[in-house]
Amino acid sequence: MHTLLVNRTDPADITLFKTDSPALQDGEVRLAIDSFALTANNVTYMIFGDHIGYWHYFDPKAYGFGEDNQGRMPVWGFATVSESKCSDVPVGTEVYGFLPVADEIVVKPSKLSPQGFQDVADHRAPLHPVYNGYSYTAADPSYAVQKAIQPVLRPLFLTSFLIDDFVSSEKFFGAERVVITSASSKTALGTAYCLKQRGGVEVLGLTSERNRAFVEETGYYDTVVTYEMIEGLDRVPTVIVDMAGNGELLARIYAHLRDNVKYGCAVGKSHYQGDAAPKPDEGAPMKMFFAPDYAKSRIAEWGGGGFATRLAERWIPFLGDAAGWMSVGEPAGVEAMLTTYKNLLNGTTDPTQAALFSLKG
Repeated sequence: MHTLLVNRTDPADITLFKTDSPALQDGEVRLAIDSFALTANNVTYMIFGDHIGYWHYFDPKAYGFGEDNQGRMPVWGFATVSESKCSDVPVGTEVYGFLPVADEIVVKPSKLSPQGFQDVADHRAPLHPVYNGYSYTAADPSYAVQKAIQPVLRPLFLTSFLIDDFVSSEKFFGAERVVITSASSKTALGTAYCLKQRGGVEVLGLTSERNRAFVEETGYYDTVVTYEMIEGLDRVPTVIVDMAGNGELLARIYAHLRDNVKYGCAVGKSHYQGDAAPKPDEGAPMKMFFAPDYAKSRIAEWGGGGFATRLAERWIPFLGDAAGWMSVGEPAGVEAMLTTYKNLLNGTTDPTQAALFSLKG
């Protein structure tokens, strides 16, 4: 088995590790990982790895290898059952779900349904079920739509959909405008798309000069400005949806807008080396938005079918639209993956280009 190990306190310190594949126990299946995506969201998983628990899903120590300070970055992708000791999940079954950067993983299926199963391996059982679920791609026709883009956008768009639902259900906290930082990031684009479709509030994107033209061309934002232009923003009641996690940037926004900040929604940390969010003297402070918990509350309210229907109404059109501004190549190998990983840490990826990766072969 090949896998990527990351220093949990220094994401730039990585190791490609090889170890023998573990033998299957009764009830387990081996997933051969076919392809996975790398986005800024995966950096966020690592930064909040101890706080929220992302490091625990694929903790190498739980699988019998690695050092105490090493973890495995979670990604989203497709895998195929290559060996099975679970009669309900036969060899050849394709699934989509949460995966490590590796060429395989052993899972223990339970809570099976026609749509998929949950991994109930001992170390994962206490963790959030949203990340323990694996979907059968054959059971959901939406996986056939722009399949290559799915691992790149699907998990991010779920967060986008939930942010839109959250702030709109609160009547935008009385704000006239939603400011989204790191506006070229995929979660930001999905959020802007949903807000623009809903209407009722100005959607403003903050981005770098390098990405400004692209962000404008998507048409998802009413207004696009660069970070250098923060002090020129109109002082109107505002909700901040922060994807960047850059404390210095947020401090500038608060210093300029002051008590016009009606709510601060902290989502990601694409600027992983930035300072922590400030504690403003004026304006509503930043509050962490944890999408899985909000999704759980909406599923309880709407039911699983109602939730899926509402999500699909936004997801399928967005997926088709995104194919116009994003291209995804065939799954690339280790060297390309390491280059993209470095670019993500440095914030230098091209938002119009996405890639899938594979450690197989």
